[in-house]
Amino acid sequence: MNRSRSLIALGVILCLVLSSLTALILANTAQAQPADSPWPMFGQNPQRSGRSPYTGPERPKLKWSFTTGTYVSSSPAIGVDGTIYVGSGDNNLYAVNPDGSQKWSFPTGAYVISSPAIGADGTIYVGSGDNNLYAVNPDGSQKWSFNTSSYVSSSPAIGADGTIYVGSADNNLYAVNPDGSQKWSFPTGGAVASPPTIGADGTIYVGSVDYNLYAVNPDGSQNWSFPTGYWVYSSPAIGADGTIYVGSFDYNLYAVNPDGSQKWSFTTEGAVSSSPAIGADGTIYVGSYDSKLYAVNPDGSQNWSFTTGDWVYSSPAIGADGTIYVGSADNKLYAINPDGSQNWSLTTGSAVHSSPAIGADGTIYVGSLDNKLYAISGETPTNWLLIGGFIGAVVVAGLVIFFVRRRRPARSKRR
Repeated sequence: MNRSRSLIALGVILCLVLSSLTALILANTAQAQPADSPWPMFGQNPQRSGRSPYTGPERPKLKWSFTTGTYVSSSPAIGVDGTIYVGSGDNNLYAVNPDGSQKWSFPTGAYVISSPAIGADGTIYVGSGDNNLYAVNPDGSQKWSFNTSSYVSSSPAIGADGTIYVGSADNNLYAVNPDGSQKWSFPTGGAVASPPTIGADGTIYVGSVDYNLYAVNPDGSQNWSFPTGYWVYSSPAIGADGTIYVGSFDYNLYAVNPDGSQKWSFTTEGAVSSSPAIGADGTIYVGSYDSKLYAVNPDGSQNWSFTTGDWVYSSPAIGADGTIYVGSADNKLYAINPDGSQNWSLTTGSAVHSSPAIGADGTIYVGSLDNKLYAISGETPTNWLLIGGFIGAVVVAGLVIFFVRRRRPARSKRR
């Protein structure tokens, strides 16, 4: 009897220990998973589709602008509570409230052109020109820093298991654990400025200045490499069928099969450092240094092109209604209809290299080389039906009063 009780007690203790370990593992994993927010990282999601579940403004209105110390080429990320996070060339990561006021700033040792990624617990991950990847708490305090051997302009991606992936100009792709320790590094033949992309099976795709697109297994081993004709700064985007789309400075957008073979290439008239975005219907949108945004069909044929006044370095963002938002070096942010016609444009004070992010209320956030982060909301449309009804009601009320007064019998005069 005593032995049975001891075994039961031991079983209970083991169950409690296993439950605690499971909870700890889940907690450690959850702390770095992407936040469930409108735009938690560059490209909106780990597959970098650039597609939002929200619709942007039909008619633009400048909501506010937030001024930093110098250029803003970092692309904003949006937290669960609506806080906007963006880096600046003034060496800071900024947290900006939805009303445009500063929440806090986090100083690094050099420029921040990396775009932040937000974890499920609110931790913000961002690279800096001081060779570090930083993890910043939601209150703006430092959680940890991870040092590489050169500048980090690549934008981090957060895996389902909590691993943070980021490239460095020291020619490596790094996998970093949620506690800031190194999981592994993958060497390429050149700087890795491309933001890594994560496939559904955990494969990491990243470009390098050594002219290659790499597919890296979750354990850090190479799956395959795909050669292009020049630098690959563009972040890969993954389609619903697993096709990987990536731009190259050799003037091409490439479609690569999941096994690393070429599906097709689409040639533009300039370098492609813009990262592609993928519409709900599979159309691929990408900018080029030839001043155009291209819409490319899933078979590699051109659907349309939209001409801006200068380079399109910015990567597109797609609203729920199919509108494409993209910046240009001609100082403008454009809203382009799915048929390639212009919906609207908004002028900033300098080139728009930053890629737009779309908030839950439809506000578009984008940085500019004029040192500012812009928030663009929609004008409230004039409700003529309501106004007409109000005017009609006033007219009717006036007529009623007029006729009532006319029909009122005159009072007899006193004698």
